[in-house]
Amino acid sequence: MMLYQFDPHSGQFVTARLADPDPLNANRWLVPAFCTEIPIPDRPRLTWPFWVDGAWVLQPDYRTIPLYQQSNGDPAEILMAGITPAQAGLTDKPRPSDEYKFDGDDWGIDATVVAARLRAAKMAEFDVRMERARAANFGKGDALISGVLSPGDRAVFQAWANYQMKCTAIIHAPEFPNVCDWPDEPDEAAVYAKGVADDAAEEKARQDAAQKTRDETQAAMDVAAAAMAKERGLIFSADEDPQAQAAAELAAQNAAASDGKAAS
Repeated sequence: MMLYQFDPHSGQFVTARLADPDPLNANRWLVPAFCTEIPIPDRPRLTWPFWVDGAWVLQPDYRTIPLYQQSNGDPAEILMAGITPAQAGLTDKPRPSDEYKFDGDDWGIDATVVAARLRAAKMAEFDVRMERARAANFGKGDALISGVLSPGDRAVFQAWANYQMKCTAIIHAPEFPNVCDWPDEPDEAAVYAKGVADDAAEEKARQDAAQKTRDETQAAMDVAAAAMAKERGLIFSADEDPQAQAAAELAAQNAAASDGKAAS
């Protein structure tokens, strides 16, 4: 006769063996404790028989099955029958990547992890850009303050400073890092040339303004001198005195020249 042994504590099926005959009764078999003559049922995959309340019951059996921690996806295993992966905080589905988290049934994208990685990547890019900008202006701050930078170098310094401000504004925007349109780095050669040209244009404008002021002042002085002389009777009208006529013509020429320079 075949006997089926089970664990005295859990009821888990242990083994099957032939019964020993009763030495005192040739027509009877010895049935030890924690054994039964009732055969175990056919079991589907991932099940194991347990003796429960006088009958065999199939319970889950995931021993030797590759499993994974629901918390972090690390490999794990179940060493006892009768426990489901869910009861042990495990799953039989491998984690696709560390951007996934287990949501109770399957792995899904962890938006928090994805957002944190995107921000970290964009901040790393920001650090690289800022380092290049700081390197471009390194050692020039005091020269800028003291006014010893050339017009071209001053323009390049300002362009890199503006670049840093734009990059900083981007990382402080509420839509960062999902929206991140970095500005173009300054074209130093073009910025330098424009700085020189702008400085030359400003210098010419200053010189023209100063010349206009001098011409206007001289014209006003000539008119005032002629009026004073006439008032004192030192000169006659232009029709009466050739010298007065010449002075008036000179004043008119000075005024016309001043107007022409202003128009140019």
